[in-house]
Amino acid sequence: MEPEEARAALDQVRLRQDQSHAEYLGYGFSRGRLLLSALIVFVSFASFDLPNPWGGAVLFPVAAVLAWQLALYVRRARVRMALTGRAAMLSVCAGAALVGLFKVLSDAADAGGVPVPHTVAGAVVCALGLLVVRRTVAGGAPPGGRGET
Repeated sequence: MEPEEARAALDQVRLRQDQSHAEYLGYGFSRGRLLLSALIVFVSFASFDLPNPWGGAVLFPVAAVLAWQLALYVRRARVRMALTGRAAMLSVCAGAALVGLFKVLSDAADAGGVPVPHTVAGAVVCALGLLVVRRTVAGGAPPGGRGET
């Protein structure tokens, strides 16, 4: 094998990796999935404002929607990527930051006399999360584009 052939083969492998990554991001971070995920987070956070039996009962449909999302991902995703340690740690850190921000905002809203502090804080956290994710995904797309050949 000549060096030019090896370089061309490596370039082809990188191109396919970029295409797979772009497809993964395009499916996992599509507008519908992001909105549904934001709705799940919002309902979960807003359930703290409901009276005792209903606050926990709201989480049953949330769990059902999460299971439905997982089933759709397993059935329909054209590209699946294995969860790496780095991605898992990033997810845990993002989740902890989200819950921490929610706690600070709900405490501030409660101190300010807002009648439903968890609902307001959940709406703010979800709106900020959507903005951050959309900017991150739009700015971090690989050069191969979205499924182009």
